[in-house]
Amino acid sequence: MAKWIIGGVLLVAILVIAGLTAHKSVHAEIVINASPEEVWSVITNPQTYGEWNPIFVAYEGMFAEGSRLGLQMKMGDGEATPVQVLVKDFVANEWMHQRGGYPVLLTYDHNWRLEPVPGGTRVIQHEEYTGLYVFFWDPAPAQRAYEQGNANLKAYLEGAKAEPG
Repeated sequence: MAKWIIGGVLLVAILVIAGLTAHKSVHAEIVINASPEEVWSVITNPQTYGEWNPIFVAYEGMFAEGSRLGLQMKMGDGEATPVQVLVKDFVANEWMHQRGGYPVLLTYDHNWRLEPVPGGTRVIQHEEYTGLYVFFWDPAPAQRAYEQGNANLKAYLEGAKAEPG
């Protein structure tokens, strides 16, 4: 009986270690002909989120350090699923660090970074995934969705600028 208990404890320890050390990531960046303030005002505006973001089509809450957001996540043609994130760090018009998930199973660590560059703002989205689920998960659809989101954000901001005010 003691061997089974020791074996079970070892198995759980191995799974926890594997879940904490396994990781995958996605990274998407684009230069948008807009100031960091203009970009920031769109990525933190709940009224326009679904107009350009193909993954997170709506949210409730405030983008502020320490706040929790309720996001509606949609992948492909599926139904939207509620997701909770915590805004860990936040510097307006520069960067935001969000985190969520279930430790050991799957966590996501998402960062927005805005960098002023000649011709506008470099918008960077980078997300790290950790947990046991990453062994079975292909990040390619998320990669494509973040690239599409950045392209949509660019079109939204540059198209809005082109319209007469």
